[in-house]
Amino acid sequence: MKFLSYIVLFIAISFTKLSAQINSYVQEEIEKTLAPQHETIYNKGRLLIENENYTEANKYLDSLFFFYPTNISINYLSGICNAHYKQSKNLSLTKLKTAAIAQNNLLNFNFWLGLAYEVNDSLKKAIEYYELYFSNTNNLNSTKKNEALRRIDNLKMAGKMKNYLNYVNVRNLGKPVNSEAEEYVPLVSSDESVLIYTYRGKLSKGGKQSAGGTTFINSVPKEEEKIYYEDVFITNRVNDTTWSTPTPIKSINTNLHDAAVTLSSDGTMLFIYKNLGKGNGDLYLSKLNGKIWTVPVFQRGLNSDKWEGSAAFFPDNKKIIFSSERKGGEGGKDLYSAEMLGDNIWGNIQNLGKTLNTTYDEDAPFITSDGKTLFFASNGKLSTGGYDILRSDLVNGEWSKPYNIGKPVNTPNDDKFYIVTGDGKRGYYSSVKENGFGGQDIYSIEPGILGKPMQLVQVSGIVTLNEKPILATIQINSTTNKNFKQQIYQSNSFSGKYLMNLPIGEEFELIYNCKGVGAQKKVINTMQVDSFIPITIVSDFYTADYIIKLEKKIDSLDKVTRTANSAIGSEEFNNKFGNKVVDSLFFKIQVGAYKFIENYNYMKTAHLGRLLRKVYDDGITRFTVGNYTTFNEAFIKLNEVKETAAKDAFIIAVYKNKYYYLKDLLNQGIINN
Repeated sequence: MKFLSYIVLFIAISFTKLSAQINSYVQEEIEKTLAPQHETIYNKGRLLIENENYTEANKYLDSLFFFYPTNISINYLSGICNAHYKQSKNLSLTKLKTAAIAQNNLLNFNFWLGLAYEVNDSLKKAIEYYELYFSNTNNLNSTKKNEALRRIDNLKMAGKMKNYLNYVNVRNLGKPVNSEAEEYVPLVSSDESVLIYTYRGKLSKGGKQSAGGTTFINSVPKEEEKIYYEDVFITNRVNDTTWSTPTPIKSINTNLHDAAVTLSSDGTMLFIYKNLGKGNGDLYLSKLNGKIWTVPVFQRGLNSDKWEGSAAFFPDNKKIIFSSERKGGEGGKDLYSAEMLGDNIWGNIQNLGKTLNTTYDEDAPFITSDGKTLFFASNGKLSTGGYDILRSDLVNGEWSKPYNIGKPVNTPNDDKFYIVTGDGKRGYYSSVKENGFGGQDIYSIEPGILGKPMQLVQVSGIVTLNEKPILATIQINSTTNKNFKQQIYQSNSFSGKYLMNLPIGEEFELIYNCKGVGAQKKVINTMQVDSFIPITIVSDFYTADYIIKLEKKIDSLDKVTRTANSAIGSEEFNNKFGNKVVDSLFFKIQVGAYKFIENYNYMKTAHLGRLLRKVYDDGITRFTVGNYTTFNEAFIKLNEVKETAAKDAFIIAVYKNKYYYLKDLLNQGIINN
């Protein structure tokens, strides 16, 4: 009885999909005209069209067009496929116009002709044929009619925004991140040190698999029905334009769909999308433990029996905005907020209302590191085609009416998963564009946020015990805002690194706790901050025995300072060698040198940019800014540093990663006339 039910279900599903394009007229003409050796090719293409996999079906239908260039049905089906395949979209109009002679016998013909005009940027013609399709009472497909209406709205919006162009630079990230496979949902920590994304291609762990189970009675899926499932990959920033070779996150990836969703700004919490039958797609959470990402855990209270597939952390990591198809929304995918009630438990879920949500789909939210701007994707009336990136700003505690961020970020294709770095200088998103590597690629956008600069203090650093990285807790308290809820971060147990973002207009206490040693307190004042300021704070803990050993090792700071400024002065050196360039030689400005750095005033030098802290061979901890190839560049910056931050600052040299004083460069012949 179960087997019979399965057969009936198979016939019903097949007929529903088949009737979408391949009606009796098409089938009869195909059977009359195709040679037997071409029927296999046609059937492979037909199966892919039934599953709406038009790009894969394109190669089969195009090959048949070569043999049957005047066949109405081949032109019709091939034209539909070409409209979904960017490399041959211009052919879609030619082929569908050829098939127009029998348009009354071809289901949804005006809809597909409208799509062909749309992908070829003929907006008025596209609207004309979508309206013809929508107004035709013989078209009973309500889903297609609603889609036609949505596309009409999108194209009208595209017309309004035709001349609205942002002066931003959109750049394909290139290899090794992008490939002929699909790369999408880029996620970066707020300091942009790591990039995590979703990959779908030949490197997927499970290889090609049946798409959601076979649709055939014999239960053996054919190759053309199989697809690659999603995996999560990670790469680290090498420099401003280069990323390391991406690798799969083994503890997260399975043979099924595992997709990256969102990353906390400190880079320690990662939402994953899975579909394991508990809903139509659910959210799981993985945490970074040392070097290893934990196995993702199902999030109770957050997931429903409907689809939940995207989310975004607020800066404190205790609240999120997520997208869901659950009942009670405005329609389609809606944006909701949720609060973390405990480990892997969520509650206080609220729909974000009609200001943001529509009867169409709202998806892929992202909240900036200051918590004041929300980006998300929508295919509703504000879109110019497919999904577009919209922006909403937090005004008096409420999200403002969203607006389309325009070209060149938004295109007629699906544009989703827009995120920005902590300083707002760079954005990332995924899109299908001309001259891409294949399918969706990841792109960078500069600047990431137009208008006012990000106002934020980004604090990063390392916690060590006896000069070795250690796991420690860091409490953040506000001394000026009673409504501020205490936040707790942890340093990484392997690297000792941590990352956090502090809002402006307050004074904060940062309390570093290292088990068995005690606590250290740092004070950060963000009252006068009006831009993005990165601060590096290193918290070194020592046991009593280790301090005794360290004291014996370190020379006095007076001796270090005298040595640095003896033999040759900065002005004299600049006059002789100011523009000299030597391979592997760089100049830095030292703004502090300490035996023990617990009392170092980080805010004094915050405006200079990111500080580099390093313990050199002599055991002294030095703070430096800049990395200049000529002494003259450093000398110009030195004067600014002395006036605004550190009167006793001076220039040091680094040659092949080793510390040198100016006199040593001369004595050892590293630099000469």
